[in-house]
Amino acid sequence: MAASTAAGDWTVVRRRGRRRGDAPVTGSHSDAPSPLPVSPIPWSPSDPSVDPARVSRLVDRARAAISRVAASRLYGRLLLPDSPIRRRLALLGPTRLSLLGVGSFDQSPSSRLQLALAALLRRDLLLPNSSATADLFDPVLSAAECAAARALGFSVPDINDGCRRRADEPTLFYMPHCEASLYDALLAANSEPPSQLRRVCVLGNSFRRYAIQAEENRSGPAAKAKHVLAAERLVLEERFDETGGVDDDDVFVRAFNETSWHFFEVVDDVDLTAAITTTAGGWR
Repeated sequence: MAASTAAGDWTVVRRRGRRRGDAPVTGSHSDAPSPLPVSPIPWSPSDPSVDPARVSRLVDRARAAISRVAASRLYGRLLLPDSPIRRRLALLGPTRLSLLGVGSFDQSPSSRLQLALAALLRRDLLLPNSSATADLFDPVLSAAECAAARALGFSVPDINDGCRRRADEPTLFYMPHCEASLYDALLAANSEPPSQLRRVCVLGNSFRRYAIQAEENRSGPAAKAKHVLAAERLVLEERFDETGGVDDDDVFVRAFNETSWHFFEVVDDVDLTAAITTTAGGWR
């Protein structure tokens, strides 16, 4: 079951856990998403208070989550020298990580684990040089959470770009359990020229699954994500956990279920615009 809250023109889906074997929760909820900003707009936390003691507690809890994820079987498999994902990331050579739609890591244990994974990916899998950077954003973040994020090495923008963020350098976008419209906005910002997508890796909801959902419901949110549906033809997708299971822990299941890596195999002569037009026409 998912509940949503509209904040800063994003609708952030809060997903509760599911038992193994239940239907996946990704990709839809009963409320229509709020429109995303067409151009960046100024943003500041809705809760501006910064209590140093609270910030310190948040940092400690985040570091405990980092240690927990680092010790997990899930993350250990990712770091294996022959890991296919590790080889793919080496080819991409990301120098930036953007964590978008993380939610409130003060309130949500799942969000803390997702933040922890982002911190570990930056530490272990981004190019090992001092120029590698990381940022995070979600309209629901409080000022205390922003301060804690900065203490952990993340920058926090003061604008809401609605995920219309162009990758000026090879970038890993980690977007845990976001709405289809947010992935679509990201791809729209990076679709011209089509070769621009070679700078992008997305860790988030399965594009393949969105294509299935669009087939099943041609008026649903997935069917409106035309860039996601077009790019699904050009993407190499791999489940986050290649073996199909997450560590035997319900919190891990909530944080990482139904998550996939997406690497774009795009050549210069691909006409993505035509693919998008064809795809959009197919759902009418």
